[in-house]
Amino acid sequence: MDQLPIVRPGERVVARSDGKGGLILGVEKIKGREFAASAECSGYVLDARLLMDVLGSLKMPGSWFQVWCKLVALQNANRADDQTRAAARGFVKTNQRDLQARCNLSAASVNEASQFFAHVGWMRTAKRGVLQLNPWLTVAGTSGEQEKWQALWNSAEGPACLIPHADYPTEWRQAREAEKKAAESARLKEKVVTLRQRRPVRKVSA
Repeated sequence: MDQLPIVRPGERVVARSDGKGGLILGVEKIKGREFAASAECSGYVLDARLLMDVLGSLKMPGSWFQVWCKLVALQNANRADDQTRAAARGFVKTNQRDLQARCNLSAASVNEASQFFAHVGWMRTAKRGVLQLNPWLTVAGTSGEQEKWQALWNSAEGPACLIPHADYPTEWRQAREAEKKAAESARLKEKVVTLRQRRPVRKVSA
């Protein structure tokens, strides 16, 4: 190799096969910060610092943070275990009971965390027992794989992603509680109509 590529701030080195057993090194811009302003960009847009910065600012229950960390840890993107992987690359095979055991949390805590992360568009249910985490935030694949997973997310009409502000979890909880109270109040106001019991018809003896 004659010369190493020059890497400037905001760039990273990428390696690609030349098809002859060698590697071609190149430099590409890191796009991760673009996601905070727009989800329209495609390709490799993962920025762990952005995600951790958001998580570090959110005033949310510790149980939610636990659940998210476990989900990201389960999203194994290594090719070494392609033959034994339970779900396709870029996806997570798990369910509420599995997350309860992994996080040592109650069903209510896991369920609430899952609903919140689905609400803010950080994950979606791909099929029963398989989740897809938002590929703009979490997938550590190649640029081509990123675009593939992004296309899958869009074709499935995955939820729009939010970068929530610090107090958003509290506001979300309050809104859900208000909805539950309104639904319960409406249920109690429903008129209950008591049906008369029909008297049994007596047979007249001959």
